[in-house]
Amino acid sequence: MLREILPLFLMPVFVALVLLVVALGTRRRWSIIIALVLLWAASTPVTSNVLMRAVEGWRVRQVTSEAPNADAIVVLSFGIRDVPGDTTSFEFDDFDRFLGGFELYKAGKAPRLIFTGGWSAWKPDMPFIGDVLIARARDFGVPASALSTTGKASNTEQEAEGVAQLLGVGKSPTAPHILLVTSAYHMSRAEMLFRRVGLEVIPFPVDFQTKLGITPRSFIPSGGALQQTDTALKEIYGRVYYWIVGGRE
Repeated sequence: MLREILPLFLMPVFVALVLLVVALGTRRRWSIIIALVLLWAASTPVTSNVLMRAVEGWRVRQVTSEAPNADAIVVLSFGIRDVPGDTTSFEFDDFDRFLGGFELYKAGKAPRLIFTGGWSAWKPDMPFIGDVLIARARDFGVPASALSTTGKASNTEQEAEGVAQLLGVGKSPTAPHILLVTSAYHMSRAEMLFRRVGLEVIPFPVDFQTKLGITPRSFIPSGGALQQTDTALKEIYGRVYYWIVGGRE
């Protein structure tokens, strides 16, 4: 929970609110001006797109048939949410990850398809995402013998450790090769953490967030652009955190 809460204090909206409170207490115009400029910049599509494209590492969508073979395809968990009505029904946030992994498996790129567990402390009663995706993969025709899940994992670090355990890292002289499927903006951090546990990673990014091209609307603030800026900044903060932790080890 702390890992999810702490970055919120560094997001543009919170910083702008602090600046406005300072302005109310000190009556300094510069604080108001900085707050307004910060909010405008953070919520402008041209800013959020450039920031997100940089976080995505300027990656491009790969052709499935051209991906190399590996020992396993690993699909990182994504959000599911319950919906009004039938309490057993769910909707998915980033289904591109599932489809990317499924396409790789159907193309014969690896004999195993692994979904990480995915669990949130905010919704402890929700099922593990890996279990939900395995059921969906079987509906898509993937045999049960090819499917695995790490079980409970609430962050990328735990996902990497779970996959390493499943693939028996350290039990043979050669490291397992995995095709890692996750959102493009999340790939750099995920790749770093999976390599740290001894896996050879072949990135296969999906779920690109950047909207290409610039139009007059690119300079008009919007809630969607502000959310995209927050997502990019959260990813940057996560990379910095693991870079610092890794530097201490």
